[in-house]
Amino acid sequence: METNILIVGVGGQGVITVGRLISMAAIMASHNVVMSELHGLAQRGGSVSVNVRVGNVMSPLPEASAIDCVIALEPMEGLRYSHKTGKEAVFLVNLHPMTPISLSMQGKEYPPMPAILEEIGRDHAVIPIDASAIAHSVGNIRVSNSVLAGALAAASILNVSKDDFHVAIGKMFGSKLKDQNIIAFDSGYDYASNYMEKRHILLD
Repeated sequence: METNILIVGVGGQGVITVGRLISMAAIMASHNVVMSELHGLAQRGGSVSVNVRVGNVMSPLPEASAIDCVIALEPMEGLRYSHKTGKEAVFLVNLHPMTPISLSMQGKEYPPMPAILEEIGRDHAVIPIDASAIAHSVGNIRVSNSVLAGALAAASILNVSKDDFHVAIGKMFGSKLKDQNIIAFDSGYDYASNYMEKRHILLD
């Protein structure tokens, strides 16, 4: 049994941090975890992706068709991977755009958010979440990645409890950041739970 999570975004969004958080929470739940990172051309603004594989796995990179969930901290990065993953993959998409360097270098305009969500939603279940706005309400825009980790926990894609995530957050962050990240995580969890309930989304 295995679960494969792909986290995508651009440099500076905390893609690697949320990958480490998910990995640590899975370890707290006594799972085997393999994590790999891929950095783009620039440290800040370039594409970044992280694979977190949980369960009976050895290789750091799964087949695209085996990815169970894509966490897109940047919507366009999520769209880019929507054509590469199997239709069973669930997409958790942050609604706050941060234009990737690859797009600006081509002189292209950022597409409308409804068009991005519609395109991803043609083949995948999508949970859109304004993680950046929730993080801002917590008082720290940088905890938006923990908001999306909470959404992942609510979707029950990964067999890891809220308590395991809370313990992992405590191990990763100091006292002030710990409290902010737990609030952000719980807010993301509640938002995704309510979203799925209202829209009758059932994920196996």
